[in-house]
Amino acid sequence: MDINTSKRIVAVTVKVSDTGEISCDPNPASIDPGATAVLLVFTLATGGYRFKKTKAIALDTPVPDFPYSSWTITDTQCCLFDHNKNPDVWKYTVTLVNTQTGEEISLDPEIKNGGGGGSGPGDD
Repeated sequence: MDINTSKRIVAVTVKVSDTGEISCDPNPASIDPGATAVLLVFTLATGGYRFKKTKAIALDTPVPDFPYSSWTITDTQCCLFDHNKNPDVWKYTVTLVNTQTGEEISLDPEIKNGGGGGSGPGDD
């Protein structure tokens, strides 16, 4: 089976500015049309912060393309699964925690699904 990994893994870099503003690159995170079972991998590139332990990445409105909650792998990496069936733009929230103060900060970037991902494990 030939798996085009470049279409199935989308890397998003998360940074915090000196003023405490979060940014995600790319924003929106674009998913290729026809790609199925896509894994969005978020990497935090700024010290002094960590991803929230649960729901570090959360869709603002639940949709079937994202059937599972995100999972935090380490303090600086978390992932989100995307079926990519429906072409649309979805807002999501990234939540980080300041490791010194425990204060949470968040940002609402976007994921742009190309759609047409077809079926995969767990589909109805």
